[in-house]
Amino acid sequence: MFSDRPIAGRGWNIWRSVIGLFYLASAVFNGLYTVPLTREPDAFEGYADGAWFGFLADFMRGFFTDNGTLFMILVIIFEVIVGVAILSSHRWVDYGVFASLLWVVAILPFLAWPYLLVNVALVLAQGALLLRTYDHSVWDLRQDRMHRDAQYLH
Repeated sequence: MFSDRPIAGRGWNIWRSVIGLFYLASAVFNGLYTVPLTREPDAFEGYADGAWFGFLADFMRGFFTDNGTLFMILVIIFEVIVGVAILSSHRWVDYGVFASLLWVVAILPFLAWPYLLVNVALVLAQGALLLRTYDHSVWDLRQDRMHRDAQYLH
């Protein structure tokens, strides 16, 4: 996608791992905590209060609270796909980062101030990954490292 970018070194790959694992951990958290919470009446009512516009608050109170389980399952699927893509290699990393940036920006108007500031920081932190290209997946890098360590011991 951006062929003139330098290849990521160790620091960039560590940062990429943190972002990718964050998405996977978010999927686990949402599966274990948030999905069961969607069965509670008005569990997400407070989120609607942080929406920037009345029609967004109405949407959240109507569609989201009525279909919270379905919505959260779709979010979990998205988080797994994005996490795996970011941990992959080549253009898949770019696709994962672009999807994560679109997601973070798309939900901004639904968020109250503390979350808004965190998401602006996330845009910068995740977007920085696009400054490099990633020629190996994270699991390939880990396997290469283990192989080198094993050779060193012999």
